[in-house]
Amino acid sequence: MLAKVFSAFRQVGEDLFHQGLISATAGNFSVRTKEGFLITRSGVQKAHLTPEDLVEVPLEGPIPQGASVESVIHREVYRKTPARAIVHAHPRVAVALSLHLRSLVPLDLEGQFYLKEVPVLSPKTVSATEEAARAVAEALGAHRACLLRGHGAFTWSGKEKPEEALLEAYSLMTTLEESAEILFYHRLWEKG
Repeated sequence: MLAKVFSAFRQVGEDLFHQGLISATAGNFSVRTKEGFLITRSGVQKAHLTPEDLVEVPLEGPIPQGASVESVIHREVYRKTPARAIVHAHPRVAVALSLHLRSLVPLDLEGQFYLKEVPVLSPKTVSATEEAARAVAEALGAHRACLLRGHGAFTWSGKEKPEEALLEAYSLMTTLEESAEILFYHRLWEKG
């Protein structure tokens, strides 16, 4: 099972980078385990993950050294939602739109079906804090994705098998960015 999980981590890291949804060491993603969750190590090249680049984080107690700085957000989402996997990335168009919108409402059929609405959150701190963690967990209790204004997006999956959940959370991230691009082009066209 661990081989399948690592294979999914490696695939998601490569795909996020090659799709331009993260820069080399940005973003993070995780899967739920019996005792907590497995998350990418802070600062590693996501397109070239090794098994040593994954860190087990408990749901209670201190976050292990080396774990992603966003572990605090992942932990809160796992505590408050049925998430089995979480992907955090920096999709460029979606992040640009987050600077101007209160929520992203997809115009395209796929976005409407899978995402419906993506809230844009504006806590005072938008990265690696308890405040951001509470805001994201609350939003993901009602939505499949959310955006932190000017920072990035979080998506989640509740699929039972961790490797399938991680791949679905990644898929939702690509849907979010595609919906953001369509919305952006539509608004450009309207302005003529």
